[in-house]
Amino acid sequence: MTETHDIKRILVCSAVGGVGRTTITVNLAALLAKENLNVRVLDADLQFGDIAMAFDLHPTRTLKDAAERKDIENILFYTMNHESGVNVLPAPDRPEYAELITTDFLISISEKLQEETQFLLIETQAGLNDLNIQLMETADLILVVSTPGMAALKNSKLMIETLELLGLKDKTHILINKFTAQTMISQKEIPELTSMEKAIYLPFTDKQIDHSLDVGQPFVTTHPKAAFSKELKKAASQFLNLNKKTKPKDKTGFFQSLRLKETGQGG
Repeated sequence: MTETHDIKRILVCSAVGGVGRTTITVNLAALLAKENLNVRVLDADLQFGDIAMAFDLHPTRTLKDAAERKDIENILFYTMNHESGVNVLPAPDRPEYAELITTDFLISISEKLQEETQFLLIETQAGLNDLNIQLMETADLILVVSTPGMAALKNSKLMIETLELLGLKDKTHILINKFTAQTMISQKEIPELTSMEKAIYLPFTDKQIDHSLDVGQPFVTTHPKAAFSKELKKAASQFLNLNKKTKPKDKTGFFQSLRLKETGQGG
């Protein structure tokens, strides 16, 4: 398993849609920011990414604009800050723009974003494709999100088996989202159904979670004592050594800070 002090780039993925990738990404980012850590999020769900919406951000620049200009060096110009302290690089605002963003460009962007941050979270689209696999290869930690339904678990197992063939399973964790005591699948069945010895279970709080996404406020911020928030924090402590992380000195220059105040965008 990857050593905790080596983890900086966290990739959130899933075999199928509708399991809560954005919920996990947004709330994990907000949770780390609450620990006074420097956190950036790259929305690599290039066709239907919702990270900006989940933070109630309204970007005027996205990955699409950076790709059109082939602008890697000034990538922070295209990011936005959320009041939680999380910095976000939004996905394109229309699905047809996804084809403008090459795999090499996105990998270079992720490397640039990681330079001055403690944690970079990357959310991918559902499934396995060349882009997702290359992002997985460069990640320090892969979080596979599933729900306790048979279809989601079956496809999550196939994804994890593929990651094992690629030599990536050792840095992979599985999160079972929307888990309840009434779930037909028991915890003791999950290892066999997913090919993972251990899993992280996050409780079912759909209505509250959906509301938090609709209003753009991370659930862990508005409901820090809820079971979901406590379990996610506990999970993060399992694969991240938060006690030894300290927030780096802000390197934002005067003119960049001034532009950020005026536009709300620019890292």
